[in-house]
Amino acid sequence: MIKTIFILYFSLLVALHTAEETHGFTLVPNPNRRSSKNSQHGTRRENFSLSLDFITFDLDDTIFPVGPVVADANKALFRHLESLGCKTTQEEYIEATKDIRKALAGKAITYTELRKRAIRSVLKKHLSEDDISDSTVYGSYDVWEEHRHISAETHLYPDTVPMLKQLKTNHPDAIIGAITNGKGSPLKMNSIRQFFDFCVSGEDDDVFPLRKPDEGIYKVALERFRTLSQKRKDIAMDGTKPFWIHIGDDLSNDVGASAKCGAKSIWVDLGDEYNQTASKRDPSQQQPAWSTATKEELEIRKLMNEEAQQYVSERVTCLENLPLVIERMTQLDVQEER
Repeated sequence: MIKTIFILYFSLLVALHTAEETHGFTLVPNPNRRSSKNSQHGTRRENFSLSLDFITFDLDDTIFPVGPVVADANKALFRHLESLGCKTTQEEYIEATKDIRKALAGKAITYTELRKRAIRSVLKKHLSEDDISDSTVYGSYDVWEEHRHISAETHLYPDTVPMLKQLKTNHPDAIIGAITNGKGSPLKMNSIRQFFDFCVSGEDDDVFPLRKPDEGIYKVALERFRTLSQKRKDIAMDGTKPFWIHIGDDLSNDVGASAKCGAKSIWVDLGDEYNQTASKRDPSQQQPAWSTATKEELEIRKLMNEEAQQYVSERVTCLENLPLVIERMTQLDVQEER
């Protein structure tokens, strides 16, 4: 019996060492759970917690609904353009955006540049060339981006802030980042900026055009993590793999892409009251008013989503459950024969 216990103990030590070497995390006894003994089978169960290093979030439709946020930003933009003498409409603006994308014939363009070109296009239909300058276009775009962040903060899901507070309490040493294809940033939102260490955008110079679902954007996020870890812990992180959880609503962009880069992925597939748009991306359904995706793009995305299903580590239907789900993902039960 003593020999059996020794072998099990030695095996556990090897497992812990391997975890540290290959994944960059450590195992520590969980103080919130007691050891238990099963008298019938003569086993003793010990609970360990994996040390969570890195948590990343998608933004749109993960911590706030993108539909009303973009709608509010567009309304603010149209009010501003009207003050300049350009009384455009949602339909005219979206049509200009689609025409620009069609003319590019698949060539990559940032969302920022696309919107600036669309603004210039609608201005040309209502104003003379002498009244249109770069400063007019850029200033109009700045109005859109400012109101995007204002609206995003207004429309935060009701359990977003409590969820982030709980995660910060449970994992005070974990680095928390945002990974988004768009221009939204939690660092520009007063109610949640304190919970995030950084934000990586598909618009960033060191990312574009490697937006989700390209793995490039996740690799940039990993580099940010390593830099922050080295500063915080004064140790080199090169070559180590952190225990990393990524959280997002999009199967292809978030679940599949992050998993291929080494993350455990949580699919945020929320209830109807959260007003997510993922379910409306089916090519057979009517798309949101702000969407400019072609039917071909939607068909490709549908296939990619189906492929990404295999990478779902956990699924949540309300954000308040996230801390509990993450706690479960960090637990490891070890049974020892007595």
